[in-house]
Amino acid sequence: MSKRKKQVEEFFTSFESNFNKAISGEEDVNEAITNSFAECFIESSDAGILCGKNGAPFVDKIKQGFEFYKSIGAWGMNIVSKDISLIDDLHGMVRVHWRYQYNKDGQQGAVDFNTFYLVNTVSEPKIFAYMAGDEQKVLKEKGLVPESIEVEH
Repeated sequence: MSKRKKQVEEFFTSFESNFNKAISGEEDVNEAITNSFAECFIESSDAGILCGKNGAPFVDKIKQGFEFYKSIGAWGMNIVSKDISLIDDLHGMVRVHWRYQYNKDGQQGAVDFNTFYLVNTVSEPKIFAYMAGDEQKVLKEKGLVPESIEVEH
C-alpha cells in the first residue's frame, strides 16, 4: 500500500472513531470532525446539491446531526468496507460502506449505506466533496422517523 493510500485509510479510521465518540457523547470531537473537511465543500444527497463552508455554522450543523442520530437510537457508526482510489498526485476518491446500528423503542437493527468522498491529499487528507444516497427514505422505511418528518442535512 502506498504512503498516500495508507494516509487516507488512517484518515477514515480516525473519522469513524470520532463519529462514534460523538454519537456516544464520550467526548466533544466536533473540532476533529470539522477538521476532516476542507474550508469549503460540496454535498450531493437527497436534499440536492449543497455548498458548505467550514466554520461555526458547520460546527452547529454537526452537533445537530449527532443529536438527530442519538434521537433515533443510533449507537454505532462503523465502516464495513472502503475502496480507496487515488485519482492523481493530489486527489483520491473513497467509497465507504457504512453501517449504523440503532436501538429505538426496543427495536434493534442496522442501516447500511454508501457514501462517496472526494479528498484532497496535498498535505493531510481533507474531504472537499461527498455524495450520499437517500438516507431519509431508508430511515422512514425502518420506522426510525415518521413519514411527515424531514431529516436535517
